[in-house]
Amino acid sequence: MIVTSLGYGYISKFFFREIAYHGARCYGISDNTKYNKKSDLENILILPRSMTIECIKKSTHLVITAPPEKNKCPILSKYEKTIKDSNIRAIIYVSSTGVYGNHKGKWVNENSVIKGNNNLANKNRIKAEKSWTAFCKKNSLTLNILRLGGIYGPGRPNLSKDIFKNIIIKKDHFFSRIHVLDISRIIASILFDSKESYCWNLVDDLPATRKSFMERIIKLKKVKNYSFRDYEKFKKNISQSKKKFWEANKKVSNKKIKKKLRYTFLFPTFFTGLKYIIKNL
Repeated sequence: MIVTSLGYGYISKFFFREIAYHGARCYGISDNTKYNKKSDLENILILPRSMTIECIKKSTHLVITAPPEKNKCPILSKYEKTIKDSNIRAIIYVSSTGVYGNHKGKWVNENSVIKGNNNLANKNRIKAEKSWTAFCKKNSLTLNILRLGGIYGPGRPNLSKDIFKNIIIKKDHFFSRIHVLDISRIIASILFDSKESYCWNLVDDLPATRKSFMERIIKLKKVKNYSFRDYEKFKKNISQSKKKFWEANKKVSNKKIKKKLRYTFLFPTFFTGLKYIIKNL
């Protein structure tokens, strides 16, 4: 298996190591100096964007983590013909649970109504998902769309003192999260068994409020100086784009991942995930 990650970054850095240990050849495309450092594993190569076409031609699998823009996926727009004429057999497109939009705190699954069009970023993701679906169907390629919740892991969130000042919270506003190591293992599982096309929610077992998440960090780090700010009283100081986040309230189900992939989470909730991160700081 030869895998190219287009938009190589935080997620790819982790799942590359997961699949490289199982013998996969990995090419990461990035001009970001934060991520384009040489790997200590010989079957992982991080290359500049100028090598994109060459890497696609060499690969059997693509993982698209590059964000969409202007109602489209820039990767598909630029490299559609290259991918079509290559030996690519399967594609993973990384999207977001943001595409579901606001469900007023109710549970959503992969078949739920998509309501994320009131947010430009999510609107672009929805269109990108549709474009990849149409392309892969037309060219008989396997496509797995991964809708990720909030990602946390080593370095995320940044646990500097500043994040504990004016922590914005909203009562009964739920958000779903997932540890990056679980993302890595799930992507590896899908890559090694990518014979059918599916859409998957990648989230843990416990949708929770931001207050619950931050209180767990505060307790584990024994933070003394922190402050919470109620969203309703503070929203006039929040940008319009960030308000969209607070307007979308839902609990995202991971039942499909656990049942169909028979996946067991390393960190079923952020309670165990955050404890592991902070213990290993």
